[in-house]
Amino acid sequence: MKRSILAAVVAFALALLSMGLLGGVLYYAVYPVFAPSFGNLDDWQGDNVWPAVLSAGMLWAPSFLAAGWIAIRLERYGVGAWPRRIAYGAILWLGAALAWALTLSLVDIRTATG
Repeated sequence: MKRSILAAVVAFALALLSMGLLGGVLYYAVYPVFAPSFGNLDDWQGDNVWPAVLSAGMLWAPSFLAAGWIAIRLERYGVGAWPRRIAYGAILWLGAALAWALTLSLVDIRTATG
């Protein structure tokens, strides 16, 4: 859990210091889910784009805490290392999807096509 706490702090700082790069990378990680409704990140316009990308990365950071907690629980049940790693990665992906879902529900994103 110590590593997950450290990863959450680093991810939060990186989201802020990368000036939205982390949020953009996360959007492309969950692109298949959001592309039908929101399209390509490069087509977005307006004053809300940069704050949305920045906040999505920051909202993703607590996913490390959830993933660490689940990994500890799985270890207590005797689950092997690889299934725990896969679960950890899946939780981080789900966290990215949830962070973007929350962000996109709160901001007005316009695309170049409409």
